[in-house]
Amino acid sequence: MPRTLWHGAYFVFGLWLSLVLLVPLTAPWAYAADPDLARMEGLLVGDVNTFRRDNHLIELQRRLDLDAVARAHSEDMALRSYLSHTSPEGLNWVARLERAGITGFSMAAENVGRTNKPGPNAEILSGWIHSPAHHQNLVARPFNATGVGIARAADGSYVYTQLYLSFPR
Repeated sequence: MPRTLWHGAYFVFGLWLSLVLLVPLTAPWAYAADPDLARMEGLLVGDVNTFRRDNHLIELQRRLDLDAVARAHSEDMALRSYLSHTSPEGLNWVARLERAGITGFSMAAENVGRTNKPGPNAEILSGWIHSPAHHQNLVARPFNATGVGIARAADGSYVYTQLYLSFPR
């Protein structure tokens, strides 16, 4: 219990500082540009991990650095109206990861998608599950990390990117 006004002020400042520094680590959605998109990203990771658990696979650990790469790609596709694993400049997911300084992985893959239907997360995940190439990424045993980014295009559709990586355990 603070005994003086100064002790109380230091306590309040310390509490504020700890919240400013720790909340982004434990709740990245709290500082996202669009909290609705950040919430959708978190839900998609949960749904993908449920799908993996149902298929007797380990859950993917969500990483903020991978989220940033995935989100940047989704935003680029939404802004420039394309849907591809390769940007118009020829950068694929591995090049984008390297450009972001992400190293130490042995394997990487990416799923992308776009939808304007209600329940966009369910629509995207269902599409990935029923697409052989996307399904293969969802169920690949070596993957243990992920990053997700969702952006909203000018036409109102949602653009998705999910990265899958294998890091040493």
